[in-house]
Amino acid sequence: MRANFPNMKTFLSTALALMVAAAVNGQTFSDVLRYSYFSPQGSARFAATGGALTPMGVDATTLHTNPAGIGWNRYNMAQITPGFSLTNTRADLANSTEAATVSDAAATFTLPSVGLIFAGPTRSVNWSTLNFGVSVTRLADLNQQLAFAGRTPGSIIEGFAEVIDIGDSDPYGADLALPFLIEDPATNRVYSDFYDFDNQTTRDEPIRRSGLYDRRGSINEAAVGLGGNYRDKVLWGFSLGIPFFSFDEVYTYEEVDDQDVIPAFENAEFDQNLNNSGTGFNLKFGLTALPTEKLRISAAVHTPTYWTIDEQFSTTFGYFYTDNGSAEGGRELSPLLSQAYNLRTPWRFMAGVGALVGERGFVSVDADYTDYTSNEISFDDFATANTVSDAVNADVDAILGSSIGLRAGGELNLDPILVRAGVGYRQVPYAEYLNNEDEAIMTYSAGAGYSLGKFFVDLAAQYESYASFQSPYQTLVVPGQTILTDRSRVSVLLTVGFRGFGTGF
Repeated sequence: MRANFPNMKTFLSTALALMVAAAVNGQTFSDVLRYSYFSPQGSARFAATGGALTPMGVDATTLHTNPAGIGWNRYNMAQITPGFSLTNTRADLANSTEAATVSDAAATFTLPSVGLIFAGPTRSVNWSTLNFGVSVTRLADLNQQLAFAGRTPGSIIEGFAEVIDIGDSDPYGADLALPFLIEDPATNRVYSDFYDFDNQTTRDEPIRRSGLYDRRGSINEAAVGLGGNYRDKVLWGFSLGIPFFSFDEVYTYEEVDDQDVIPAFENAEFDQNLNNSGTGFNLKFGLTALPTEKLRISAAVHTPTYWTIDEQFSTTFGYFYTDNGSAEGGRELSPLLSQAYNLRTPWRFMAGVGALVGERGFVSVDADYTDYTSNEISFDDFATANTVSDAVNADVDAILGSSIGLRAGGELNLDPILVRAGVGYRQVPYAEYLNNEDEAIMTYSAGAGYSLGKFFVDLAAQYESYASFQSPYQTLVVPGQTILTDRSRVSVLLTVGFRGFGTGF
């Protein structure tokens, strides 16, 4: 018979129960990573050189990487950078019995960077400049359309049955499936239509499934900072960062037994709506040493970002089956989850080396390191224990890892045109058992600049590629589903600016 309430039986480990508890409350390791894994896009000059300006400076975007970069500015500067991005995503449903590649695209107009630097000369012989800067830049573009389809064994209701069987309550998933599960008094457990009672195993007949993740949003940061120059030997700087974001995700998922391979089952639907927004703060401090006129060596440290995040979350589950020739089933709606929580992201460390090439330009290399297991969620304060936040943090420790980012770029002066190019590499911060060590986000960029008196204009094109995975639903023991994704993004940026106007601050 169909169950009106579950009979509980714990048969999995405490670690698995913690993983379910984390997902039940709306936050998972993927949410934590989304709001801590970013890299400034910045001005067209910054983007065209691959973001490798940590040691070179003279750009407002360095307020978000190495604030010492503004200490080299001799003139006031204002710049604005509109842009355009096209994101293409290809998704493959793993182990599908039919061709299952689905491609989708999303285009957005953006404003990656606005910056203003006031260069303040001093009367000191040793401290030649004291500069003030303000910048707003995009840290992450969260816009994405990810569609998938194919034919594989299994069902989302199997995962829901497992959650109920270990004694957990999930009002946004498993609880919605209660009216459609089968209670077996002999085993004191619940089962789905995908369980073969004759053979005492889950069915492996493939069914048709499809889904769509529609994601909209971005992470941006406003920064204010000071930077200076000591005897043309050491540049210093610090900045206060105020990041902010909005993110909306609509997820629609459907299963259909269009070949009548699963007795009773007809089709299932699951819809999920997530709306998040947040603000935070952090501090950055940097130094750049000039051991010779041509060589620059830099280092910077970023404190954790302390986020306050507001979240709204709801789901809908529909299940339809045939019982003794009669069409049965229906839809269940979850309550609306509305809550606020805190997220503390990891420390970040940066270093770089740059060199001037005669009077013709420069080459630069920089790197950063972040340990993403240091992410921590809290619903009260970070000193207070909480079952749900402890579960999420345990999930983060088990699944995430550290990440190294490398960037190299340069600029060549072909008066009156400046040409630029750069490349970036960033490890995907998943633990080794979930991710191949070779997987990374690769970025290739190029651009050009032109100056006419106080006016300058820069153009950049940037290509980014990234391979990852997605799970349309979670299971604990029975085989789940995996979507292998390849994402590419092409961005075009145009910076328009003026330098040398007015006087210092």
